[in-house]
Amino acid sequence: MSGIADVLIEIAIGVVPLGVAYLAFKSATDANRKTQQTALLQAERQAELERSKVDAEAFTRAKIIYEDALSQMERQMERVQSQATRLGTDLLAEQSSSTAMREHIRRLQAQIRALERTVVALRTQLVGAGLSPAPISEATGPYAVNLQRPRPED
Repeated sequence: MSGIADVLIEIAIGVVPLGVAYLAFKSATDANRKTQQTALLQAERQAELERSKVDAEAFTRAKIIYEDALSQMERQMERVQSQATRLGTDLLAEQSSSTAMREHIRRLQAQIRALERTVVALRTQLVGAGLSPAPISEATGPYAVNLQRPRPED
């Protein structure tokens, strides 16, 4: 039996290194697979980090463009408001001037009506005195005398 036991011992001694070699191979392939997965995850993280950097840079550029556009719009609004204020002031001045001119025109129209009445009265006096009034000319004007009563203005 010692021959079989020796053979078994030799087989066992031969199998143990094979088992250890298999376990080492298996551990190496598992470690290699995990290393590849880790490298792949790290590459994905790096790619995501790069995308984040690109997105952050794009966001920063967009923010700068937006802020510049916003400040330009604010400056333009200030100019428009300034112009509106200036136009409001000009409008008030024009309205005041227009009111003053209307009043002046009313006074002149009243004077014209008074002068027309005076002319009619003088013509009537001339005709009543037996004299003939001067004919209408450039000096007296081609305007007919308005004998109607003046209408009240607004």
